[in-house]
Amino acid sequence: MYTLDIDEIRELANSIGSSTSNLDEQFERLNSALNKKFGIVLPKGLKRASHEKFMDIVSSPLIYERTVNSILKRKVKEGETNIKLKNPRALYRIGILGFREPIKLNLMIEGNVGNFFASGCNFIGTWTLNGHAENGLADKGYSGKIIVNGFATELAAQNNQATDFSLGVDILVRKGCMERAMGQARGGSLITFGAGYNSGLYMSGGILLNLGHAGQSFGPGMVGGVIYSMKGTTPGEGATIQEINNLDYTIIFQVLKKFEKELNIEGLNNFSSKNPILWITNDGKMERYDFREYIKIVSILDSSNKE
Repeated sequence: MYTLDIDEIRELANSIGSSTSNLDEQFERLNSALNKKFGIVLPKGLKRASHEKFMDIVSSPLIYERTVNSILKRKVKEGETNIKLKNPRALYRIGILGFREPIKLNLMIEGNVGNFFASGCNFIGTWTLNGHAENGLADKGYSGKIIVNGFATELAAQNNQATDFSLGVDILVRKGCMERAMGQARGGSLITFGAGYNSGLYMSGGILLNLGHAGQSFGPGMVGGVIYSMKGTTPGEGATIQEINNLDYTIIFQVLKKFEKELNIEGLNNFSSKNPILWITNDGKMERYDFREYIKIVSILDSSNKE
């Protein structure tokens, strides 16, 4: 497994910054050092963008984002399939690699990440975040499996994609999501132990399975997709509540099956309307889940089409 400690990049940049205040010289020295140590070269346009936005080079988040992603991309091209990232310190937009075809990569991140972690991700494997994720987790993701052993703020799995060549990302968030989880999702699935206000906003596809506390107004403006949540969850404008049927048990089974090992689920292989009880372990605690206590929320358009 290749390990990248982002603090090493910070130390390298800080040492250059302490030796010269000239931004042009900082950029050239940093680029030379990164090329020597990691085999990457930053584009010159990044110097101007960092200067204009942050008035600095060595402390610019743009520099760190591009450096980390460039190193990851280089390692993938070299055939590395297992990578660990340490000390992200809420760094924005990491894990954005820009591959058109799915790559094979297991990625482990130790620490909290900032906005748009794994945006546009397209991979085969598992990315595990041992920390919290800020807004836009896996925004516009195409494929992959992501486990967040922490909390996700707004817009988790936003714009989750389903296309002719992708089904969307499958995500597990252990400590719950804030507002608008699966907002504008087109595919994929999100299992979360709590979801906030306006989750499922404008969904057109995909599955949101909420196993915890529910905020208000689920699925406003949704035109497709399905939300499963505890009875008492309120639908937003344009969404409606239905009872769970036999097909829904099959769908829930398929979503949970992807994380059966991580959640240590008992009773899943016999799960059905006749056997609706599961034991699920999350965050070290096993709890009983009776899916007779759950409802599904769908678009009024979907509901009227089925009648």
